[in-house]
Amino acid sequence: MAEAEEYPFGKLHKRMIPQWKNSGLVDYVSVRYTPQGDTIYCKLPYNCQITPYLKVSSVHGGDTIVMKTDHYEGGSDINVRAEYITTKGTREYESLGWMNGHEVIYIVPKGAKVEAVKYRETGYNADFTGSFECNDPFYNMLWQKAARTLYVTMRDTYMDCPDRERAQWWGDEVNELGETFYALDPRGQRLALKGIYELMNWQRADGTLFAPVPAVNWGKELPLQMLASVGHYGFYTQYFYSGDSSFVAPIYDRLHCYLHEVWQVDSAGLPIVRHGEWSWGDWGENVDLEVLTAAWYYLALQAEREFAVMTGRTADAAQNDAMMHRLKLAFNAKYWNGNAYRSPSYIGQTDDRAQAMAVVSGLASNEKYEQLKACLRKEFHASPYMEKYVLEALFMMGDTDYALERMKHRYEEQVNYPECSTLWEGWGIGANGFGGGTMNHAWSGGPLTLLSQYVCGIEPTSAGFETFRIKPQLGTLESAKATVHSVNGFIRMAARKADRKLLIDIEVPDGCKAEVVLPAGYVFSKYPKKVLSKSKDTMLLPGGTYQLVSTR
Repeated sequence: MAEAEEYPFGKLHKRMIPQWKNSGLVDYVSVRYTPQGDTIYCKLPYNCQITPYLKVSSVHGGDTIVMKTDHYEGGSDINVRAEYITTKGTREYESLGWMNGHEVIYIVPKGAKVEAVKYRETGYNADFTGSFECNDPFYNMLWQKAARTLYVTMRDTYMDCPDRERAQWWGDEVNELGETFYALDPRGQRLALKGIYELMNWQRADGTLFAPVPAVNWGKELPLQMLASVGHYGFYTQYFYSGDSSFVAPIYDRLHCYLHEVWQVDSAGLPIVRHGEWSWGDWGENVDLEVLTAAWYYLALQAEREFAVMTGRTADAAQNDAMMHRLKLAFNAKYWNGNAYRSPSYIGQTDDRAQAMAVVSGLASNEKYEQLKACLRKEFHASPYMEKYVLEALFMMGDTDYALERMKHRYEEQVNYPECSTLWEGWGIGANGFGGGTMNHAWSGGPLTLLSQYVCGIEPTSAGFETFRIKPQLGTLESAKATVHSVNGFIRMAARKADRKLLIDIEVPDGCKAEVVLPAGYVFSKYPKKVLSKSKDTMLLPGGTYQLVSTR
């Protein structure tokens, strides 16, 4: 008998994520047979990861039963199916290779009689303890479909989709990890931590990074996805929202190598575009790669700067400060034309993604916001992957009404498609979508984050939500409420308009502090006894439950 870490085992590592959630064998929502009786259609409650079960009798044996889902041919590829060859008598069988979809299909030859069918749902072991609800059913359904898309693309890694590839593409993972903090309990946060180590441990000898990882048949670097991964929305968000900095010191040197040895800047301080093995900024047309590169690089420098401070690398922090200052000056001098950001060599239509990234990175100053908002009312080139940042830019610029309007316009077909509980890879399905057109693609769920973070206004102001802000932006909505399950406890808020009042109910976890910031034009009518500090439109509250009243 071999001992742990002896041959044939390699070095053992502690499992970083929980064991799978397992429903046990359960009945389908409904079961229907074709008139011929040779095909059984079994409805699932939603798009989920399942293993199909059957109890079957056969007189002679040798009959082949096929098991697949309605997603068997999804995203331009043939996906997972199973076959069972009967033996004489009655047998039970469960196909342990998981598949996903909205309906399981059993194709049964005449020589076999299926006596029972069931399924077992498995998946990442975290619960939907976060929530969002408002007075408009459209956004409620969008949030729910985004949450369901997130969960069906989680297992031993985050993945782009659960049928075509099941691969840890880090561009997708950046969006997913942000959604996890608003949708799931803290166990969900471990999956991105595992992904960070995998991405950095697969760094190549020349310092470049690539995904999906782990990989044996793929090694193409997508430079902008890698910048997104190591930057503000990737590694830094994982740290700041979870409060877990344990990964920072182990990966810091490799991160620094990637940003300062692999990437180079020109004489003005702007990053030189790297095409890697796949020069990709987004699906679709009119991608201004040069502007996007500068914005993603700036966000990556921001993250590394914070990590440098955390690990005591003061020289690195000072270097990043200087680089960011030069980059910001050069960015606005070179790319701003008075109405929008465009690189001089770019000849396509104005890129909505580029304008958005200028805003969310902080490269665009406030006096440019009116022109940028006007641009985002005319340009619609982003795929669902980058649309998240377009919508976020609108919220950050205070244009909540149009952010909600654009969100509804862009996601209308997906939300109103009753046959699907998840969001798609592109704006359409199949040939009408991007990249193969899967019906369940991780990167499309950005509105989940935005509805909780901006409409309900819940976001951390220190690591792990030990302190956090609640700054609701209801826009055209009459009411909205959300729950966030932070590592420090449940945060709950509910806001509703009543005549000229805005009523806000808040639950602050013990040991935490909440800064409540009112929308423009509102002032507090009264203050609770436990208030720590206050002004006419802002107050700081310790742990407890509060009912706040403001007027305009």
